Amino acid sequence: MGELNRLLTIVPEHQRAEWLYDYELHFRMAAENGIPEEQAAAELGDPRLIAKELLLGYRVHQAEDNSTVVSVSRAVFATVGLGFFNLVFVLGPFIAVLGVLIALWAVSGALLLVAAACIWEGYRGEMFSLPQGFSLAAVSCGLGLLSGAGTLSLSRGFFSMTLKYLRFNTRLVRGGRA
Repeated sequence: MGELNRLLTIVPEHQRAEWLYDYELHFRMAAENGIPEEQAAAELGDPRLIAKELLLGYRVHQAEDNSTVVSVSRAVFATVGLGFFNLVFVLGPFIAVLGVLIALWAVSGALLLVAAACIWEGYRGEMFSLPQGFSLAAVSCGLGLLSGAGTLSLSRGFFSMTLKYLRFNTRLVRGGRA
């Protein structure tokens, strides 16, 4: 119990106390039924694996409540801690797609910056006139906003699919119960 408590210190106290109460209850019921403490502990399994499973569920729940890059990434890294399969088939694709999304956001931002540069250049009049600058800025701004809207939609879809997979993975790790 002490090791499980130590491994779960990153979880808020009220949540950790609730989880530990469930495990204390298991030990109490085992003692009432005449089962030695060592056997009751063996039935539960390794505290490190229990802590990883609990943290995975906690991180996935956090990511569902607050679907940001940070919360979804924490849930992915909690999943990776459960085994090599998750390291290869979860972390690799997650980082690759996240890299593509970051690049798409950068393109959207760059197009908006180009719009500002076109207006500035049109104002200075060295390369093209002010009306030409405004026209190019309108096109660039439109493309930037469209690509930003598309990237936002892709980002939301990616995070949603990632969370669905992590929920599935959580159920799989817990043996179908969740």
